[in-house]
Amino acid sequence: MMRHFCCAVLLLETLCGFLSRPSSAAEPGHWQTVMSAEGWRLLKNGEPFYVQGAVGWNRFDVLKACGGNAVRATANRATLDAAQREGLAVMANLPVRGERNGLDWGNVEQVEEQKRRVLAVVRELKDHPAVMFWSVGNELDHIPGKPSYHPQIWDRLNDLAAAIKQIDTNHPVLTVVGTGHYERKIQEIAAACKDMDLLGVNAYGDLGPVTEMTRQQWPKPYVIAEWGPTGHWQVPKTKWRAPLEQTSSEKAQAIAERYEQIILADRTHCLGSFVFYWSEKQETTHTWYGLFLDGLRTESIDEMQRFWTGAWPANRAPAIGGLAIDGFSDPRSVTLQAGTTYRALVQVTDPESDPLVFAWDIRPEVEIPAGSYAGSMEKKAQPITGLIRDPASRQIEFTAPPTAGPYRLFVTAVDGQGHVAYGNVPFLVSKE
Repeated sequence: MMRHFCCAVLLLETLCGFLSRPSSAAEPGHWQTVMSAEGWRLLKNGEPFYVQGAVGWNRFDVLKACGGNAVRATANRATLDAAQREGLAVMANLPVRGERNGLDWGNVEQVEEQKRRVLAVVRELKDHPAVMFWSVGNELDHIPGKPSYHPQIWDRLNDLAAAIKQIDTNHPVLTVVGTGHYERKIQEIAAACKDMDLLGVNAYGDLGPVTEMTRQQWPKPYVIAEWGPTGHWQVPKTKWRAPLEQTSSEKAQAIAERYEQIILADRTHCLGSFVFYWSEKQETTHTWYGLFLDGLRTESIDEMQRFWTGAWPANRAPAIGGLAIDGFSDPRSVTLQAGTTYRALVQVTDPESDPLVFAWDIRPEVEIPAGSYAGSMEKKAQPITGLIRDPASRQIEFTAPPTAGPYRLFVTAVDGQGHVAYGNVPFLVSKE
């Protein structure tokens, strides 16, 4: 009797242990890039896998619900576990530093110490079922304020890739580059990085010509490791050099066109992409790159869901048709007099005619410190209170700030269904 009781307890403990076992206890996948009759393909356990991914570290549940199947995120167990719970594969960013972080690629001791740290992470996580790719660095050739990079960088990264593949034969290895000096760079990488399985490319407004050059110069497949709206360095600027930000609707249109006409059009070399940015961040403005704002979904997410699932979401985000300060037809030269009253109007429609709630604010232009990379040293501008009469209206009156300088007038429209549209107008305040 006691023996049967002990067996029952043991069976119950085993079952409970199985049910409570972390997701990382699942079997690791075998990923590989192969050349087929139709072109390069990514295989998971022998089956084709096309990357429908995003860059970001949160809202994996929304990504999965929208049809996403992958995420580009930091290589750590907590992130991998979170992705695994939603069934997402991870392009795992390994902790590889570059010159902008103080690493000297010519210093053998520094390079070897970094290799030891990186390989320790690979050994720890290589059997995690969420891992898809290992990424050895992001835009390591880009050093703010410096026109060139260390001549040994690609050899060093290739050495690191080779060392990773000696430890882990289940996951392809790549490095990620931006598009600066791209023709020279892609030729150097093709010559030096023989042990890389694929290449990651970050591209925005120049996505088309960059992918064409990649196909011509890089002999293996690639993923678009980061892409999205037109970059702040690629758009027209005001007379005082402030970049003109697209509205959320203009960004959604650009994202849809780039995905359909460029990314999906390349079925021979491109293995998929990671749209940027599946969260919110400060870079030039607090709205430029995030696909969410204040936790709410933008039109761009609706577009990605349409492509990934073949259908629009049941309720869609509102769309901005126009935004302007009255009396100024050219957004590049909106100059206002300090203390003077002006009017502004936004045109917004909602696909389901949901009632919209508007919010306006005025913020100073963000100062970008020298040496800042991807918004890393920027501080989010805070709204200036007391300037806008009835900021919850579709059309407002506002007073130009009393201090001369560059500012932006922001507006959001929320549909009450978890979606937001937004836009801003940069303006310069003069006391003359």
